[in-house]
Amino acid sequence: MAFPPVEEIRRTAAEGWIWGYALLENYRALYRQVVEGAGFGVFQHETAPSGPGGPPSAWAWLDLRTEPWVLSVPETGRPYVLAAQDLDTSYIGFVGSRSTGGAAGNHLLVGPGRQERIPDGVTDVIRADTTLVGMTGRTAPVEAGSEAEFAAFRRGFRLRPLSDYLGRSTPEPAPEPAWPVWREEVLDTVEFFTVLDFLLGFCPVLPLEAVLRERLAALGVGTGTAEFEPGDLPADADMAIEHGIADARERLAAAKVSSGPEAVLFGTRAELAGDHLSRALGASLGLHTLPAYAWF
Repeated sequence: MAFPPVEEIRRTAAEGWIWGYALLENYRALYRQVVEGAGFGVFQHETAPSGPGGPPSAWAWLDLRTEPWVLSVPETGRPYVLAAQDLDTSYIGFVGSRSTGGAAGNHLLVGPGRQERIPDGVTDVIRADTTLVGMTGRTAPVEAGSEAEFAAFRRGFRLRPLSDYLGRSTPEPAPEPAWPVWREEVLDTVEFFTVLDFLLGFCPVLPLEAVLRERLAALGVGTGTAEFEPGDLPADADMAIEHGIADARERLAAAKVSSGPEAVLFGTRAELAGDHLSRALGASLGLHTLPAYAWF
């Protein structure tokens, strides 16, 4: 494999690290909650509810490779929001008291490129750009004496594959991925691009990212045909990637210092408008933070 010039490798590594940083931070959460936790399609409750500005009190992950999933929510007067996001942390939809008025409904989550007929009874469709999707839930704090009511509220939420919702047989599942073991030091080494290469298998190329994806593919990252192997890199290419990671780290550190309250760090893909540094900064400062307009 012929590699680009060393300086171009360094620039691509820096831009690729910033672009991929949110993906890896999200994978850190996915690995703990799915691979080491309860798996896909299950709500997990790790913390007590603390309102829209606090950390999520409910989590779930969906694998949309085989088929869409249905999120069913109850009618309720309790304020809440469930936020769905792509693997790169871009928000793709919000379900809750602010967006639906607390009405009951069935919300269909559909992976990229799928065009199924919308089944009867489906309230709306949330379309993802990646085949793995995360969901976070927030609600108001639980008042003393209302614990039983809150438990009933939680039981009203349900996730199920579309085939289950329709009462049909389950389709052949997608192959089980060979999940890379999460290690904290991955973020600072060339191995970052090994994990990124794996994650890009769940991320179809989008128009806004096509040029960078092509440049990364020139380094062997995200080709879709072979795994990225750092050991196969020439010594000068390996060093250039390490320098690029250091450059990216410096850019992220500088952004933490210079970012003001008006900065858009969390939102949809359109709202971030290709600002990969702001997305990385948001993932660094507060992964899964809600944009203010999604609060209840």
